Amino acid sequence: MNISTSFHSGKITFQVADTNKKTIQAKHLCHDVYLNIGYIDAPYPGKIIPYEYEASSTYIIAMNPFGEVVGTIRITQGPPFKTLDIWKDKLYSGSASLINDALQSASFEIGALAVRKDFSTMKISWGLYKAAYLYSVAMRLDYGIISMDTRALRALEMLGWVVIKIGEPMNYFGSLTVPGIMPVSQQPQSMVENNLLYHTHLAA
Repeated sequence: MNISTSFHSGKITFQVADTNKKTIQAKHLCHDVYLNIGYIDAPYPGKIIPYEYEASSTYIIAMNPFGEVVGTIRITQGPPFKTLDIWKDKLYSGSASLINDALQSASFEIGALAVRKDFSTMKISWGLYKAAYLYSVAMRLDYGIISMDTRALRALEMLGWVVIKIGEPMNYFGSLTVPGIMPVSQQPQSMVENNLLYHTHLAA
């Protein structure tokens, strides 16, 4: 399938991290952002937050004109999925069928969203979610599994993304966090109905 996951928005380039150097920069950025906002209490060795499913992960990055990574998001194809591990005792019983569908389908987990503070007003996260969507379409993936800070989730929903909540909110990485599933096929129509401006951005 000939779908590009790389694109430019203004002076920012969004792409899959295609070298080890770019991947390390993405991990360092995530570590530093999470430390600065209090999601982690102390630095980790090598400025990398441990993640047990690293081998099946792909990092999508936003780069400025100087080649610096200023934003990142992680895509992990599974199962297993860390979100379902963490919330295993707090998942809604009514979500069992949807969760089973995700486990039986080509699915992925979205995590490690981070944007450098001095670029926070440039809607970098918009581009990162767009790139993650394009990646999921190119890879023929069906469901995204996500856990998000409740405020960040509201912002995501305001953009028009479909996020079906599958468990109780609980404190995770220092904030009140909600687990959800994002059906890939439902996203474009939801944006047409709920945020046409962002749908235009997604399709550009």
